[in-house]
Amino acid sequence: MKSVPTIPVIKLILGFLMLIPLAAHAVTVDGLYRTQVAVGGSSDSEQKAAYAEGLRRVLLRVSGSREVLNSDQIDGLLANAESLLQAYQYRRVDGGSDQLLMTFGSVGVNRALANMQVPVWGANRPLTLAWIAVDSGRDRHILTAPDAGAGDSERARWSAAFAAASSDRGLPLSLPPSTSGDDRALLSEIRGNFMDSLKSASSDYPHNLMTVVNVTRRGGGWEASWKLEGAAFTESGTETGAASPEALANAVVGAWADMLAARYSVDAGKISEAQRVDLVIENVASVEAYGALKRSLESMTPVVSAGPVSVSDKVSTWRVAFSGELSVLKEYIALDTRFTSIESKATPANPTRSSSASMPTDQEGQSSGGDQRNSDSRASESAPPAGSQAAAGTDSNRNDSTVDEGGAAPTLQYQPLEVNGAASGSVNSEETFESLYPVLRYRWQGKGGATVQ
Repeated sequence: MKSVPTIPVIKLILGFLMLIPLAAHAVTVDGLYRTQVAVGGSSDSEQKAAYAEGLRRVLLRVSGSREVLNSDQIDGLLANAESLLQAYQYRRVDGGSDQLLMTFGSVGVNRALANMQVPVWGANRPLTLAWIAVDSGRDRHILTAPDAGAGDSERARWSAAFAAASSDRGLPLSLPPSTSGDDRALLSEIRGNFMDSLKSASSDYPHNLMTVVNVTRRGGGWEASWKLEGAAFTESGTETGAASPEALANAVVGAWADMLAARYSVDAGKISEAQRVDLVIENVASVEAYGALKRSLESMTPVVSAGPVSVSDKVSTWRVAFSGELSVLKEYIALDTRFTSIESKATPANPTRSSSASMPTDQEGQSSGGDQRNSDSRASESAPPAGSQAAAGTDSNRNDSTVDEGGAAPTLQYQPLEVNGAASGSVNSEETFESLYPVLRYRWQGKGGATVQ
């Protein structure tokens, strides 16, 4: 049995409710194919049930729509979930419960969705700024970043509920900073749906979409009315009869995800056998550097083809078609020291208007240490050379400093995706979210590159 790099343990609360740099609105979501499921033991039947549940969650997140669970083929696919499993690991978390951490292969999952004629929602997804007011009948407050309610169990529970729901559906969600929690004027604007005032309050926070949610206690349950606005659309809805904060958050975020996936997903017929990724590469300042960069990419075993799609002011964007998994391509790139990752790295922080914090990135299936038992791995089509630094799981581009109290990074993360208009503060083109291709950023340090200041 082959050894497998440890899959990062999920920690939902701090995983999604973070702001990213002001110059970058769109985000590329990482970890869509990773999940964690509680298990009672390691028997064959319990493992198979966990595999099926894990794949169900991944299919829902990758497709973006609950319609995938209504497919005639879903039962057969879930029964054979192990065939799509790339790696798994048992791990004990807070409270002593056993969790099965799983990474499913993106190639296999996307192909399965194509076979079911289910669209795929790509990794480039809009960041939603959420103004959420909760009226419990005893208190009214605005939900803010999770740590803002650390001393208030009700507020912490609501923040955790929306964090978990957004993570489950792969929808990047941002809450305002803690200073907004008891702002009575702002609370009145949310309760009154004064959209113009809230748009003004949102102007300093990075976002593609803005939502206003009013949560109210009704008898023994909860209800919410919401409005979601983008550059080209406005949608509204009401969710009623939820028995708990978690149930209400799942209903509200689920409605958003279904609507956005229908808008931005890619037809199954457009999914090819080869995966594709856009590499935004800085410091390519000469014909010599351009040629060396092209030769490097084309020499990598997983790469099927590589070519530039745009070039401007020492920055070029290359579209790379590759076989196997994205994590393997990343490992090959890491072996060429002329590529330096410029993915943002930061530890969780309470967001503010001047925040420069961004979510960390991590390779799918990359080692993060910790106990490992009864683990397995499905080898990728293009494994990196044995003994290489990347193959050993010691890629220097990782951000091992970003962990939760349990010593593990979040399962779902996102990084800034800069597109035209982001720097000027304008809303990004919707075509950004209709692309299936994730975006990675590097600086070229080879001969012929520009001098780095």
